[in-house]
Amino acid sequence: MKNIFVMLASLLFVLSAIAEEAKEYTQWDTFRFTIDNKNAQKLTKNMRSHIKKFHVKDPLKTRIYNIIYGPNVNELIWVMGPVSFSELDARPESKSHDDDWADNINPYINSYNQSEIWRHMENLVINNLDDKAPSPEKFSCRYLTVRQDQDWEVAKYLLMQIKETLMKTGKVKYWAMMDNKFIQGKMNGRHLMAISSFDKWAEMDDDWEFKKHFEEIYGKGSYKSFSESYSKAFENTWHEIISVNKDMSGL
Repeated sequence: MKNIFVMLASLLFVLSAIAEEAKEYTQWDTFRFTIDNKNAQKLTKNMRSHIKKFHVKDPLKTRIYNIIYGPNVNELIWVMGPVSFSELDARPESKSHDDDWADNINPYINSYNQSEIWRHMENLVINNLDDKAPSPEKFSCRYLTVRQDQDWEVAKYLLMQIKETLMKTGKVKYWAMMDNKFIQGKMNGRHLMAISSFDKWAEMDDDWEFKKHFEEIYGKGSYKSFSESYSKAFENTWHEIISVNKDMSGL
């Protein structure tokens, strides 16, 4: 009998550990959409109402972002979370939610574009934001397409070097590498995303002396080797600037 209790205790410990591990990751459920500009004010009002009714509490808390620079300018992004896959399963079915979307949102959306799950990559996050401070309103996103023949461990090492260098600059408020959880292939190419917050556009004029800080960590001449490896690891990269749509988000 004693052995049975020991086995049960061990099993509970293992299950608890698995549950804790499952909760450790941080990810967001997102999709992009375009709107009927003739009814932009109507959609803004309806989206704000929808979010206030159904998406103000975690894990379904949602914000809408405008893409203001980049190849997909004028698209909007729905960002919900952070939310785990288990929490998506546990979402209660709501006819009132679905009816509200069908009647008040869907008629004013021209197209639904990419739907993606973005997750923080392990040990590739810098967060110097005050817990009590308001959430950032503007982000710079750098998307990366990983070459098919690339060694994943090499790619992760390069990203870790970037993180360590950014930490050394002492200027980062929030930065994270995110992994697109569903395979994108070449149609999309958004395999990874480096996202960083900024408060004012004037910050774009700052010279963070990345190369200088990098070589102080990894040695003189190391930046050249890093740049060559980076070009081999990633075949495409581009920027996107996004800003929270306060009206739609109900802020």
